[in-house]
Amino acid sequence: MDTKGIRRQARAHLQGSWGLSIGVAVVACLLGGLLTGMSFLPEISYWKQFNFFHDRDISHYVSGSWEIVQGVRIEFKNGIFGLASFLLGGVLQLGYARFLLRQHDGNPTEFNDLFSQFDRFGTGFAQHFLRSLYTLLWSFLLIIPGIIAALSYAMTPFILEEHPELTANEAIRRSKELMRGHKTDLFILELTFIGWSLLCILTLNLGHIALNPYKNAAYAVFYREITKGP
Repeated sequence: MDTKGIRRQARAHLQGSWGLSIGVAVVACLLGGLLTGMSFLPEISYWKQFNFFHDRDISHYVSGSWEIVQGVRIEFKNGIFGLASFLLGGVLQLGYARFLLRQHDGNPTEFNDLFSQFDRFGTGFAQHFLRSLYTLLWSFLLIIPGIIAALSYAMTPFILEEHPELTANEAIRRSKELMRGHKTDLFILELTFIGWSLLCILTLNLGHIALNPYKNAAYAVFYREITKGP
């Protein structure tokens, strides 16, 4: 598969709508609704680890009581974001898939597309939960089976957007069938963004504000490529 062509199409679809695409991706990112890509926010879990495992090393800089307060505050933030992502991420993935496919097909898009699938909250939550569960179970075997599973299930939100009659499990099975013979293609597409991701790290992950909509637009192109007729 032509990964350069996929990225080129993704950039073309973003032309003239970068502002809207970034705004949608930022909110999706904050609430766990991205299809691919990482948060541009600082890694809260990293800072939590730093406070709890290195407090003795930095105790001469801050008082012990302040470290406890900081630890509780970060734990609270992590819990709020984690709960929001767990509850809202799945249904927002369906809305984001709708936004991306409409953008790809040249149809009008709006910010509210992200929240357009809340009448399917149960299905969105189920697909997100089941994909995570199945990937986790495969990961117990080793990391490679987990990666393969994640790639197999990756098209589920797009399938549910176009086929609302399907259940979450049916869409997951259809994604597995659709990705048969294309998992390596998607993995290679992901690898082509590694250089950009490394550069984003140098900007304290702020560069992902622009990279996330680009990667997700490329996912939409990929989906259209593997579902189009011969």
